[in-house]
This record gives sequence, C-alpha cells and structure tokens, in this order.
Amino acid sequence: MPQNKHYQDDILYITQPTRNILLILGAWPSIDQKRSVFPQACNFLLISITYTLLFSELIPGILYWLMEKSTRIRLQIIPLLLYDIMSVSQYGIFIFRRDQLRQCFKYIEEDWEDISANTRNIMLKSAKMGKRLATICAVFMYSGAFTFRTILPLSQGKIVTDQNITIKPFACPGYFFSLDVYVSPIYEILFTIQCVTGILMVSIVISASGLTAIFVMHARGQLKILIDLMRSFVQEPCQEERTVDTKLAQIVKHQIKVRNFLRLVQHTLHEIYLIELTVNTISICLLLYFMIVDWQSRNIAVLCTYLLSITNVVTHIFLFCYTGEQLTSQAEKVAITSCGLEWYRLPNRKARSVILLMIMSNTPTKISAGNIVDLSLKTFGDVMKTSGAYFNMLRNVIE
Repeated sequence: MPQNKHYQDDILYITQPTRNILLILGAWPSIDQKRSVFPQACNFLLISITYTLLFSELIPGILYWLMEKSTRIRLQIIPLLLYDIMSVSQYGIFIFRRDQLRQCFKYIEEDWEDISANTRNIMLKSAKMGKRLATICAVFMYSGAFTFRTILPLSQGKIVTDQNITIKPFACPGYFFSLDVYVSPIYEILFTIQCVTGILMVSIVISASGLTAIFVMHARGQLKILIDLMRSFVQEPCQEERTVDTKLAQIVKHQIKVRNFLRLVQHTLHEIYLIELTVNTISICLLLYFMIVDWQSRNIAVLCTYLLSITNVVTHIFLFCYTGEQLTSQAEKVAITSCGLEWYRLPNRKARSVILLMIMSNTPTKISAGNIVDLSLKTFGDVMKTSGAYFNMLRNVIE
C-alpha cells in the first residue's frame, strides 16, 4: 500500500499546465500504456492537424525566403523560419520520445507514491516552484504570440504598392504560388490559420519549458530528501550495524534512483535544449539589429513588438538556465552535506562507508544542452554576450 494516498492528485496538480497543453497537441505520454483505440485515434488526428498547420507556415516561408532578393527582408524572415523549424523539431521529439517521457513520469509516480507525510511537503514546495516557472513562461510567450500574430499586422493597415496593388500584411510572409491571398475570404482564412499556428508553436515551446521544470524540480525535491536521509544516518549515536546498513542502503538506493532519473531526462530532452539555445541566440542578435535599424522610423507598434519579442526570448532562455542552476545548486548542497557528516558517531567498520557517500555525492549533477553546454546562469550570461557579439558583427558587416 502506498505511503502517500494522495499521490495521484499530487501528480495531476504538479503536471496540470503542461499536461493540458500536451493533451491538446496529442503528445501527452500517458503513464497507462493500456489505452483504448479511441484515445489513440484522437491523438493521431491531433498530431496530423498540428503537423499540417506547422508545415502550412514553414514551407511557404522557406519558399518566400528563397525567392526574396532583398537582403534585409531575408534577414528579417530568418527568426521566423528558425522558430518554425524549432517548433517542428521539438514536436517531433515529443512524439518519437514518448516512451522515454512515459518512463520519466513513471519515475515521478513511484517517488510520489513512496513519500511520507513529512517529505511530501518538501516535494510539493519544489513542485510549486516548477509550476510557477512554467506559468510565467506561458504568460510571456502567449502574450508575445498574440501581439505578433494579430496586433502587429492589423496595426499596419493596408499598403498600396507602386503598381496600385493593395496588400494586407501577414505576420509571417509566405509564397503561395498563383493564389491571390489579399482578397476575401482567402486573406481572412490565411490570417486565422497563421494565428492558430502561432498559438500551436508557442504551446510546443511552453511544453518544453514545462517538462523541464517538472522533471528538474522533481529531482531537486528528491535531492532535498536525500540530504535529510544523510543527516538522519549519523544523527543517533551508538547504532547497531544492522540499522546502519539499512540506512546506508536506503541512501544509496535513493541517490542512484535520482541519478538514473536525471540521466533519462538528459537523454530525452538534451536536443531540445541545444535547439533552444542556438535558435534563441541567433534570434536575439537579429531582433536587436532590426530594432536599432527601425528606430528612426518611429513606428511604435513595430518597436514595441521587437521589444516584446526580445523580452520573451530572453525570459525563455533565463527560465531554462535558472532551472538548471537550481538543480546544480541543490546537488552542491548534497555534496557539502556528505562532507560534513559526523562519521565518528558510526561503528568503526561502518564509518568507512561515508567515503563512498562523499565520492558519489561530489559527482557533478547537471543537465546540458546536447551534452555540450550546461544549463546554468553562467550559460545564460554567455548566451547574452554571444548575441551581443554577433549583433555588433552583423551591424559592422552590413553598414
């Protein structure tokens, strides 16, 4: 019988925002593998619709970029295309890594099922922090998507070219062959499709942040429990050797389980982190450049959109790096605790086991982007400096 009778409600609580989004996208990895045909058919339909909408914007955008002759316009389209490619790639990872994601949530379910009433409060505190991070990311990203997809193109009004052709701007330009996209109702249909697609793209990106927050903050809570186990290991003097062996086995088992969980998370999501850092670094560089270039036009709507987009991208990267920093910081506390254990309270032969605990605890515990760059606040600073460096290089080359 599980120690925590409310573990199912707890899991639903901590995964609520991300679970709802992934259910809409048809990519939620249900822990229960025995599912009926109807839910599987619904997921297949949702996946088909999502991919259709994603490619309906990506393919015309790539064709438009290839056929455009203006260097400035081609540079302006690059952040949009990169964002489209990032969304398609991340969504594909969610679909093809569904079994690994299911295993990650299986770890979470087992941990919540086995915790006691005291440790449940520790886990809930970490889970609330992860949920808060996911909510902050969702607010910023959805507000930015709504502004860019609706307010910006509508605020520009109609544009009349030198050939006396009336153009109604889209948020994402594309090449649609011989289709006249500026007449009703084709314009309204394409405008609505782009708005819906923008919401889907943002939802995919938010899901990546939400999964990271859930997994990393869960591991952070487990590391806090590990610290309590270590302290109780040497708290009572003159313990029997059998009691010491039982407590030591519990600590080692707990530590190995946390490391296996983080290794699985790293294997499942490390490509997503690398894509995020690469795309967002390039996007910040280009958005800064065009914000400076368009400053002379005094177009408040365009400048505010650039500023909001930069804020969203920076906030998104910061939340990823901050989440990784929280894990690293908690792992360092585990290492410090292991080095400060009062080993002299243990029986002479069992005191040697503390050395093994110290060695295991001092092994770095991190998550990285593509096994190349660790997610930390230092990485966030490096991303900002790299974006600034590329921004200066781009300005000097073009000017």
